[in-house]
Amino acid sequence: ADLQDAIARYIREHNRASKPFVWTKPAEKILDKLSRLPAPSE
Repeated sequence: ADLQDAIARYIREHNRASKPFVWTKPAEKILDKLSRLPAPSE
């Protein structure tokens, strides 16, 4: 229960000063890099 309370407090505090996520690269570059990753093994 202490861990859950600590996590809840952290989230509450973080959300008070939250900022929207801003991409630093164009989506095209990100998707291009993802397309070059090896396929996951099973």
